[in-house]
Amino acid sequence: MGKPTESEIECEEQLESDGEENLATECKEPETENGEAPTTEGEKQPESESGEAPTNKDKEQPETENGEAPTIEGEKEPETENGEAPTTEGEKEPETENGEAPTTEEEEQRESGDEENLANACERQLEYETEENLVIEGEEQLETDDEENLAIDCEEEEELEIEGNLEVDCEEEFYIEGEELVAEEEEQLESNIEEELVTEGEEQEELVTEGEEQEELASEEKSAPKCLRRIASPRVGYYGIPIKNVGEIGNIDFSKLDDSPNELDGFTQMSTNVGLELPTRESYQGRSYYMYFGDLADWRSRNSLKNLRPSDHYTTYDDDWGRPLPSMNTKLSDLAYESDAQIMVQNFSVATALSEDYNPDATSGVVSYYFFGGRPYRSGFRAGNGLVIAYGKQENGKAQKQSNVMPILKLYKNEKTHELVAYAASLDTHTNPRFVEGYLKIKMSLTNERKGRVNVSMKYLNLTTQYPYTNIGYSVYMDVDRQSKNSKMYSLGNNKGLYFHKTDMRDGQDYYLYFFYNGYANHPAAMRATNNPQQRPFDDSGVIGLDDRVFYELNTPSIPDPGKDEMYPYTGNPAWALRWEPQVQEPDTVREFNLEITVSNRPDVPVEVKLDNDGEYTDEGYRITGMWNNQEEEADYVELYYKVDDGEPQKFAYKENPSVNTDESWGYTIPIDEVKKGLDHEISVYAVTVFLADNEKLQSNVETIKIRPELTIEERVFGTDGKVPTEVAPGETLKYEILVDSGYIPDDRGTYGQFTISQKYDPHLESPTDLKVIDENGKEIGTATYNVNEIVATLDTNPEVLRSTKVKFTFNAKVKEDAAEEDFVVSQATATGKYSTGDEVNQTSNEVKTKISGVLKFVSAPGVIGFGEKPKISSRTKTYQLIQVDESLSVKDSRALSRNPSWMMTAKLVKPLTGKKNNDSTLDGLYYRYGGNVSTLTKDASALVYKKKTTGKEEINISNAWTPEGDGLYLEVPAGTAKADSYDGTVQWILQNVPVNE
Repeated sequence: MGKPTESEIECEEQLESDGEENLATECKEPETENGEAPTTEGEKQPESESGEAPTNKDKEQPETENGEAPTIEGEKEPETENGEAPTTEGEKEPETENGEAPTTEEEEQRESGDEENLANACERQLEYETEENLVIEGEEQLETDDEENLAIDCEEEEELEIEGNLEVDCEEEFYIEGEELVAEEEEQLESNIEEELVTEGEEQEELVTEGEEQEELASEEKSAPKCLRRIASPRVGYYGIPIKNVGEIGNIDFSKLDDSPNELDGFTQMSTNVGLELPTRESYQGRSYYMYFGDLADWRSRNSLKNLRPSDHYTTYDDDWGRPLPSMNTKLSDLAYESDAQIMVQNFSVATALSEDYNPDATSGVVSYYFFGGRPYRSGFRAGNGLVIAYGKQENGKAQKQSNVMPILKLYKNEKTHELVAYAASLDTHTNPRFVEGYLKIKMSLTNERKGRVNVSMKYLNLTTQYPYTNIGYSVYMDVDRQSKNSKMYSLGNNKGLYFHKTDMRDGQDYYLYFFYNGYANHPAAMRATNNPQQRPFDDSGVIGLDDRVFYELNTPSIPDPGKDEMYPYTGNPAWALRWEPQVQEPDTVREFNLEITVSNRPDVPVEVKLDNDGEYTDEGYRITGMWNNQEEEADYVELYYKVDDGEPQKFAYKENPSVNTDESWGYTIPIDEVKKGLDHEISVYAVTVFLADNEKLQSNVETIKIRPELTIEERVFGTDGKVPTEVAPGETLKYEILVDSGYIPDDRGTYGQFTISQKYDPHLESPTDLKVIDENGKEIGTATYNVNEIVATLDTNPEVLRSTKVKFTFNAKVKEDAAEEDFVVSQATATGKYSTGDEVNQTSNEVKTKISGVLKFVSAPGVIGFGEKPKISSRTKTYQLIQVDESLSVKDSRALSRNPSWMMTAKLVKPLTGKKNNDSTLDGLYYRYGGNVSTLTKDASALVYKKKTTGKEEINISNAWTPEGDGLYLEVPAGTAKADSYDGTVQWILQNVPVNE
């Protein structure tokens, strides 16, 4: 705002003076409310609001609109329409901003005893004046012909006494402290200013025009700032803009709410409130859907929405369908009080008209969802239904204030683009005077014709400075088809939204209502529900208990989502509310909020995908197979995708014009380089239904295959000879090995984590020995423990063992001496644990069984038998005794004595004694003596070595009985047959299980 003019200063000085009781003013008086100046002495009187000219003092006065005749000079003046007397002595009077005219110097003045009262009166009077009116007032005052000298006096006084400081003081006070001053004075307005300005209008006017001559000013330094600091910006205020300062609806500037100056091109302004019909996929099934503002009685007939017959008048149903909208010359102040004639913008909806299968002229042909019966405003259930604007001091604080009345001022439609736009004002009707807190623009537009999805864009222009934070809430006390307690509320899952479903409506079709609060710009931030619906979204008092509160703070979090298609536990009087994010909203700025709604007779049905199995590796890659089934007749084609790990989805199949409700087989081999063996992989498979008409894709369920290398665990057992035994005798030792291979390759960096190898310990075995946990290189990587029932190996965790490591667990165990024959020693190991990746393993090895049975077996046998290194060659037949045996020839028979076991041993010469130097030289004459019988060992004949009927399980050492005179081997060389050489040969000992007679 600019600096005050000279005329303003002059007027202000006059108002602040403390002179005589009758001070004359040179400031020109404002016009009456209708813009015409009341007459003065000697001048022609302008017409009153009724069109008749008021008379002067010599003529009879006509009555004004309120039935009273305006007064002339010397008489007490009647009040104008607003209750104040506007006449002056003879000058044309300008209007003030609020349409009130100050009185003139010849009128009856109210006496004022001191400067303070005059100053206070000035403040009250000029509170609603704009700077423009003050300028006009001063200018016209100086132009008055018959009071020229007084005008000059005003100018001189201004120059002499207040010119130096007034402009600076006014500017500093207005720009620096303006908000604080406005706040202080608006508090005064709430308490007493209305009474003084309206009911005592005459007194207000008289205070500025007392006396015939203007006296000296007593406090010129204070007068101008007190008047000018009341001049507020026309765009914002502490509580907003006084409603009576706004004027006609047609002149309100909503341009800040529009995206562009041409946004409404192609739109038609509506004079009557009706819904805009939507084209949807169900239209051919006879239902109709409408975007709509206001109350809509659900006991209307279907035809009442289309024909608007006299019997279907909005007064018949006491709703808003067909109700006239305000005309553009209606003053906003005419809407300052709540009235059933108003249409509230906060109750937007998508309404349903049942199909013609239900009698189109029958009642209850409309489905809405606001309680009660679609008429929340007129049924007295405004709380808990519709949009509210909340204001607060801080983001996580309580709402200090919520919006009150939001009447629609303008309504536009575009039938080609299927858009409905409403402009409205948010009015605070609880204060006195009343204020405009802000303006709203709500646009409802069809975003998906096939699904009937509607986007609701809500823009709010804030005109208040009282609180820094704003937020909005939207709530619905559910009453689908006037069955509140049957309005069951379900989740779309993952905080995507909620829906309501009612089966078998009166036209035989189902009803689905969706509210989506995710997946688009400026979407809601939280959702809560309650069984106590009689409250607004941010109410924090007057409720039954804490659990009944909805958003008790501007950023209260959501209630838990129960999961897809699960019902919320609110079935008494189900109500829910959404909130958006609280933000600091500066005055004269716009915030946008969005919500998306769909009403349908059925949900979308995506294609269904199934897998035959988890797939398998082939030489080319990983083979997956399955089936899919399309459910949508309107589908143009179906696409199949797979995705490996975090890679991009890959389309691998495509089908145009897919059949409906038909199983289609599919199969595909994913290239091996995408699913390398020995590593973790996750394969996702899904299908997409494509609708070309609205460029939409509907995704199916997702089937997942987790590929994990298979852990193998193998157990093996060996005898002391390193061979795999089929039987084991009591007292013998078994060697065990347990091998674990996770299947991972070194490229994998996961670890075994908490990992153990365990097995139940067989009771036929003595305590194990030599327990080791090693890797393939023999490095110890764990520890093993044993108790009576179990043996356990645990891998190290510090450091953890890479799971690509092959693990070996070994131990030895001796079969107990008293182990029963025909029993088995049984072993089977199990690997359990949780990898570092979180995957759990539990794999069991093969089972190894060794039969406990007595056996007939060699304990040992000599490897070398010698008859001397250099025996002398004799000319006679000579006998050489055995003088060297490196190992004993021993046998053990542990077979059960009850079976009367027996055995014998024979020997034969499988390689003759042959000279090393001369291979043609051989020696015959190797004999074995047993029990006095001598047998020759030849290649073709066996000699009896020993025979025994078993009577115990002791070891039999046969060679221990070899003597020169007794049993044993000896060599007899005939005379003349031996040649000087070294000879060697091979004897085979043969142990046989045969019955013998001793």
